[in-house]
Amino acid sequence: MLPGLRRGFLLAAVVLAGLLLLSCGGEEKEVGKTPVSTQPAGAQTPGAEKVPGVTDTEIILGAHFPISQTPAAAYAPIADGLRAYFEYVNSQGGVNGRKIKFIVGDDHFNPADAVEVVRKLVEQDGIFAMVSGLGDAPHAAVWKYLEDAGVPDMFVSGGLDKWTDPLVRTRFQGNTNYGTEGRMLGRYIAENYNGKKLALLLENDEFGENGKEAILEGIEGSDIQVVAEERYETTQWDVTAQAQRLKAANPDVIFVQAIPPPAASLVKAARETLSWDVPIVVTGVVQTDIFIQLAGAQNAEGVVSVVFARQVYQTDDPGIQRHIQIMKDFGQGVEASNFTLYGAAMGELMVKSLENAGPNLTRDSLIDGAEAIRDWCCTLCLTPVNLSPTDHRPFEIEVYNKVENGKWVPFGEPVNFESTPGKVISCKNGGEPVYGSE
Repeated sequence: MLPGLRRGFLLAAVVLAGLLLLSCGGEEKEVGKTPVSTQPAGAQTPGAEKVPGVTDTEIILGAHFPISQTPAAAYAPIADGLRAYFEYVNSQGGVNGRKIKFIVGDDHFNPADAVEVVRKLVEQDGIFAMVSGLGDAPHAAVWKYLEDAGVPDMFVSGGLDKWTDPLVRTRFQGNTNYGTEGRMLGRYIAENYNGKKLALLLENDEFGENGKEAILEGIEGSDIQVVAEERYETTQWDVTAQAQRLKAANPDVIFVQAIPPPAASLVKAARETLSWDVPIVVTGVVQTDIFIQLAGAQNAEGVVSVVFARQVYQTDDPGIQRHIQIMKDFGQGVEASNFTLYGAAMGELMVKSLENAGPNLTRDSLIDGAEAIRDWCCTLCLTPVNLSPTDHRPFEIEVYNKVENGKWVPFGEPVNFESTPGKVISCKNGGEPVYGSE
């Protein structure tokens, strides 16, 4: 995954931020410099069909994020990364002559609030498209509404398989979906622990079930035996008891489908309380610096996951250098982080789709533009994006990575589950493609 985001795990950042409260006030806040329009906008070219959120000079994009109350301490920087990248693009003249206005509805990471703010974005602010709607639970409250309204639901920031299975023309995944990621990690376990015993720690919800199904599919055909399964509730962060029961089953390796706090609790309990050095493989949700800090760098050493983009501390990479500079120039005081980096990557993907759509912008041309992306490397990506009319999942190639000396470090060759095969197999040097023959 891209460092810094999946589902609800960013709540862990609140812990490290000291339960910081960002008092933004109100139900909606625009992230950007242009005043919010309270009336739907449409194309103004005489004789042209009116397009919601599009004029000759402007494109209105919307998103739902928590930007006030406690969760904002974690999630708001993602919206800041999106906004900063859009402002950077505006400073370069915009997209096909139009500048982007970016409006964020404050959903407090609450599904009921997500319904309210998304309706306002669509029916009052007149957005052209939704971009990077955040979180499985909040987005599950609005995805069907957006689909029924014909609003492009671009690059959902959540990993549930159902966002793109079955495929709907107006909706695209942002993250690697849990099914693809689980099969990747299952392959790793099958290749490295064949004939061994596997135990599972799962969140007791759709997220956990999605991951379990995928990991079992990934190890299918191997001689791995699943000897234990433990679950935790979404409000539970201390899983010491589950760790003790897992150890009693004597597995050779553990797979964890969890958010960072309980995943870190498992690792810490295993290493410190139980003196247990069992290998641990974790979902990409866990692939964050927050997990390392909560677990302790020494305890987390050797934990394996997957990733599709670079991390902000890789400052020798031109793409990371550019992101840091963009945040300095357009971040309105927000420092570059893995959270802003994720937002910027989703912003790049959206802008690429808009560029492909051409100057005669409609919702259909936007979707066509996204579906036309092939062998494309964003400046922050480790792996290429390939989309098509039958494939709305941009990141189906990832790289294994593991904790070494307190940092996540990629290793091995890219793991390719691409539905729309291309010629590019990886990305380097701030977006330079690496072709299969290289």
